[in-house]
Amino acid sequence: MARWPKPAIIWLRQVRKNRYWRNRRQSSAPGWRMPWSSAALYGLVLALAGVVLWKVPARPATAPVEAPVSHATQPSWMDRTLASMREPGPAFQAWLNQAIPLLGLTLNPRNFSLHLKGLALTALRSVTGVQLDSLDGLLKMEIPQLSAVPTPPPLPVKTQNGKSHSKSLSPRPKAQDAVDPALPGDGGRVWAELGTSPEVGIYQTHSHESFWSYVPAGSTTAYSTDWSKTVVQVGWWLAQDLHGDAVSVVQSRVDNMSEGVLASYNKSYYTAKDLMQWYPTVHMLIDLHRAAQNVPAADIHGQKVAKILIVVGTNKLLPNEYWHQNLEVALKLAKALGHLAPGILQGQGIDTVPYRYNQQLMPADLMIEVGGPNSTLSEERYAVHDLAEAVSELIHNGVIPKAP
Repeated sequence: MARWPKPAIIWLRQVRKNRYWRNRRQSSAPGWRMPWSSAALYGLVLALAGVVLWKVPARPATAPVEAPVSHATQPSWMDRTLASMREPGPAFQAWLNQAIPLLGLTLNPRNFSLHLKGLALTALRSVTGVQLDSLDGLLKMEIPQLSAVPTPPPLPVKTQNGKSHSKSLSPRPKAQDAVDPALPGDGGRVWAELGTSPEVGIYQTHSHESFWSYVPAGSTTAYSTDWSKTVVQVGWWLAQDLHGDAVSVVQSRVDNMSEGVLASYNKSYYTAKDLMQWYPTVHMLIDLHRAAQNVPAADIHGQKVAKILIVVGTNKLLPNEYWHQNLEVALKLAKALGHLAPGILQGQGIDTVPYRYNQQLMPADLMIEVGGPNSTLSEERYAVHDLAEAVSELIHNGVIPKAP
């Protein structure tokens, strides 16, 4: 009996034969298939982001002192949700602000779009290996030989004492020389520099924090953009007193509350990063605040003085490798303050909290509250004078590393 080398197919109709082989070719040919599971997941994420941007209103920017305070006419979706949960709205918003500072990006559509652009550029750079927003990177991609061209060495520059040091060829950022005539001292420079090679950097996350005595009657918050009545002025006094104690200092007067309270810690994070990049000799960061609640003044040497509280963020919610070093510096600073001005500390002088408050940037990175909204500028002035004396004592005694 004869055997076929391969199975034989007897076609009864030519149409079925052609359809069979056409289907076989289509099924075996490589083709692109839609990843439906991934598309569904991305669609869900985009839908949730759209709901957040549509339903959750952005916190309005703080009004200046001379402007009337306005309120929303209807409760927001978040307010209604909190009311149904029987949770106080301010407490929940404070938790969001303290625990998830980056949430401010999603609550402000303009900031969210900028953040989304940054994410897209980062993703493209990871895939292609090219920094698409850099002309130098694009040229090196098109002309690979440019990567072999060595970068010229820094030029030696003579200082006043005759010593030479290397100077980078990169230009000084324009933002570093920005000026606002309304700012106190140093010609209104946004980045006030007192001395050379600053050792202490000061900035104010809640730059609009003011005091009840200097805001219009009936205001619901003690906020202001009259910088001479805010913690920005208090920070300038602290910088002046530190410089008077032979400590070089830089104070950033960047308005970190320009997008509201919720986004302030995100903005101040980049302010502090700029400070560290532009002034690499800084070895101590101070984020200056006043307390959210009223704080009674202390009576020291016959003067009313605002009390001081040092806030140390831990690593209970987010990583913070420096919090033990920060706590050690805070303990020594509190001891120095208690010795210089007995009674100036609020409570025990130190408050450790689960939130890190941007204190993960370096050792000796502290948040210091001076007084409260009920304090006066004279009480604040006396307090930061004692604070500057205590900080300079730590620096001169080597507790804080000296600048090279």
